[in-house]
Order: sequence, then structure tokens, then C-alpha cells
Amino acid sequence: MAFKKKIISTNDKPWVFTLILYSTLAFVGFAISDLVILHFRAYFLPHELSRSAPRRPPNPQMMSRDFFQPIIVRNGFSSTGEIPPELLPKGVDKIQKDNEPVLSNLPINLIGTLVHSNPEKSIAAIEIKSKNLITSFTPGKEIEGLAKVEKIQRGKVILRNSTTDRLEYIEMKDSSKVSFDTKVKPVAGTSKEAIIQKSGDNKFELKRSDLEDKLKDIQSILMQARAVPARRPGNGETYGFRLLEIQPDSIYTQLGLQVMDVITGVNGTPVTTQQQALEMYQTLRNSNQIKITVERGGKTEDLSYTVKQ
Repeated sequence: MAFKKKIISTNDKPWVFTLILYSTLAFVGFAISDLVILHFRAYFLPHELSRSAPRRPPNPQMMSRDFFQPIIVRNGFSSTGEIPPELLPKGVDKIQKDNEPVLSNLPINLIGTLVHSNPEKSIAAIEIKSKNLITSFTPGKEIEGLAKVEKIQRGKVILRNSTTDRLEYIEMKDSSKVSFDTKVKPVAGTSKEAIIQKSGDNKFELKRSDLEDKLKDIQSILMQARAVPARRPGNGETYGFRLLEIQPDSIYTQLGLQVMDVITGVNGTPVTTQQQALEMYQTLRNSNQIKITVERGGKTEDLSYTVKQ
């Protein structure tokens, strides 16, 4: 069987030859360009880092003289040592200073004061009329939201009214003044009539009316004796108050107290601070049965009192 060979001629499909030719030329061109780039690439790279010129700082903004005028006016750096006036808020000409305290109309009465050499330890016994209660206060304490105690003086207390924020004062009706650990002074008009009757060994009786009458003049009672803190040897802890002096025929002698007695408690409550000692008078005023614990001659004794209506 004979086969006929068919010869393919470029004349039959001329576009195929053209495509192959251009594709070959493009490949050869890309190859040559890539080789050339690889050859000359090293010549285009920098051999050392370039030195950048230093940047100049921005020109500072010049301040006018008016900007520094407040400093110049205040003269804060004066060599004369004069202190310039205080800065005030806008629209305020001067700071309002506290005026002199005025007599207070608050429903409170000053019962007594214990003025200590350290003003912060001074104590004032103040009666709150609305509660019929006598409570002791120190500087900085609030009085039932009515006022704040600013300063305690002999027979006078400076307050700051919580409503008006102004300074007021309350003072005792009696001109007598007392301070803690002062000498005993005779009190004019002290009655020698005994209001406390002894009913047994360390037991006493008294009438409510006589007790209230005596406690009205608490300032006079404070002047009838001299007491100092009693401290335990070794640690110096205060455990009561020692009576160093007692005025003859005073209420202290009627209560059966003696010189050098140490009052350590009232109705089971320890008396170790001046405030507790002052609050003892409130206990005497409201209780029907009173027990004062004392240390006498190294022994502890209880003095009992019955208050009759």
C-alpha cells in the first residue's frame, strides 16, 4: 500500500512562522538584558553610606515683653526679700478674713472647760439643749451638726457655725475659769451643808434635787479639787486620775473621796482621759445608782451612791 507524503509549506500558514520567530527573539532579548543587569548591578550600588547634613533646630518663637509682664509686676525674684501679694481669683479684690466672733444663739450651753497646755488636748463640756445632754468636745469636733469647735479658752469656746460659716462663741455665766492641773482655790459661796449622807461602809445616799442643784455650777465643782493623771510605773500608761488636793467641806469630801485617791472608773467605765473625767459629771446627773472605783492605799475600793427622788 502506497502512502503519499504531504509536504507542509510555510506558504500554507505564514502566521505560525511569524509567531515563533518573534517569540524566540523576545526570549533572547530578555535573557540578554537580564545578564547585562546582573553584570552592571554592582556598579550602581553605593559603596559607603552618605552623610546627611545635620538638621537645624527650628527657630525659637520670640516672646514679647508683655508675656513676662505678670512676673515683672509680681517681682517674684526680687532681691529685697519682700513677699508679693497673694494671687486672687478674677473679680475678687481681697480675701474675706474672719471677723471677730459674735455671741452664738445656738441651742447649746457651755458647762465647763479644761484648758491644757497643748491647745489640741483642751476639753469643753457643752450642753445640747434639744437632747438635754452634756458631752465633752475637743478642738476640731462637730457639735451635732450645729457648729465646729475652733478653740477652747478658759470659760469660753470659739465655734464656727455650720449654717452661716461665721465665727461665734459661747461662754460660761460664771466668770470663774479653770485649767487642768491647777492649784485649788477657795470658791466663794460654797455651802458647807452636806447633801450626801453616809448609809454604810462606802455607801452613800443623796437627793436628786440636791444633786441637780450642785451640778448646775460645775465650774465651781472643778475648782474644789486638783487632779493629775496617774500612770503605771514602767510603761507610763494612764489608768486614772489622782486627787492631790481637795478643798475642805467640798462635794469631793462628801462623796467620801480622799487625798491621793486614784479615780479609775465610774459605773464600770474606765476614766483614763480628761474627756472621760469630764463626762463623769453627765453620769452623775442621769444615773440613780452610781459606783465610783478608786485605788486607795494600793487596794481597789468601790464607792456606791443611791440617788433618791
